[in-house]
Amino acid sequence: MKMLKRAVVVVFLLAVAGLYVVIFVIPDLKGALRKTAVLEYGNLAISDEVTAFIVRDETVYTAARAGEIRYYVGEGVKVRKGVKLLDIVEGSAPAPPAETEAEAETGETGEAEMTELRTRVGANGVALEQNAAPETGVISYYIDGYEAVFSPENIPNLTRETADGAAGPVVNVTRHRGYVARGEPIYKLLDNTQWHMVFWLDKDSGSVVNYRSGEAVTARMRDGEVSGKTEDVVDQGDAWMIVLGFDRHYEHMARLRRAEATVVVADYRGLLVDNASIASSDGAVGVYAKQRNGDFKFVPVNVVRSDGARSIISMSSFTAQDGKQVGTVNIYEEILCDPEQFGE
Repeated sequence: MKMLKRAVVVVFLLAVAGLYVVIFVIPDLKGALRKTAVLEYGNLAISDEVTAFIVRDETVYTAARAGEIRYYVGEGVKVRKGVKLLDIVEGSAPAPPAETEAEAETGETGEAEMTELRTRVGANGVALEQNAAPETGVISYYIDGYEAVFSPENIPNLTRETADGAAGPVVNVTRHRGYVARGEPIYKLLDNTQWHMVFWLDKDSGSVVNYRSGEAVTARMRDGEVSGKTEDVVDQGDAWMIVLGFDRHYEHMARLRRAEATVVVADYRGLLVDNASIASSDGAVGVYAKQRNGDFKFVPVNVVRSDGARSIISMSSFTAQDGKQVGTVNIYEEILCDPEQFGE
């Protein structure tokens, strides 16, 4: 009899222990196994890595005579109209001596390279008897011969194939030995107050929706960054041509034609959340936030901007479409990384 009573007590205690595990331990274990994240303040940059082509209003000037060239203004200097840039003392150039290793390091343009450059410049070069600046602008000795192709007025005619084929090497035409031949490109003047960058996005690129005429952009290149705006988005059939406009000087602009750039179209700050953590419930978008009692509750959120992987969401509250204020999550709140866990 005693053994039976003892067995009943043991069974009862085991039942109580099992019930305790079901009620208290298992939920805690499930909660511990759920992967969560803490909401923090951060920034989200919407950007594209592109190969861009620099478009400028620039004119190439050629030597009106052969002779010894004397420079008065250095590379990249902005000059006013009428400033004396250089002189060419007429006379035939002597036969070039054999190039030494030291001279080669100066970057002297070879004759074959100069011949190719003269051909590319062609009738677009302007010869002046007096080499004073015909207009205000920035002087540069870096010329590629495609200045007419990459001119603002020719932007409507540009295609990706044209740009790829025309963007050849940029040549430093400075004559360190001091002599130029008649017709050689000797410098160019450019307008640094208005210039452009042009690049193409494939038709299957969804990022084209981020480019809206008149909206601010930032172009980050190897030697710095410059702010501008989107001027045009052109449908060219197999690709979108994006035209950016700038009115600020970029130090190395004059010697660039093709540039690898990161174009930032938006840079938002706010609560940063992975898109995988965002769910929908009854038509509302939100996240599952941990409550004080340890449970997770669906809380509506307002997505300000997304890059496809992460989003910036409003903090504390936001205004819904019906004009009502909606309470939402705040900084340092804990949310579920995978909303599907909520139903487990």
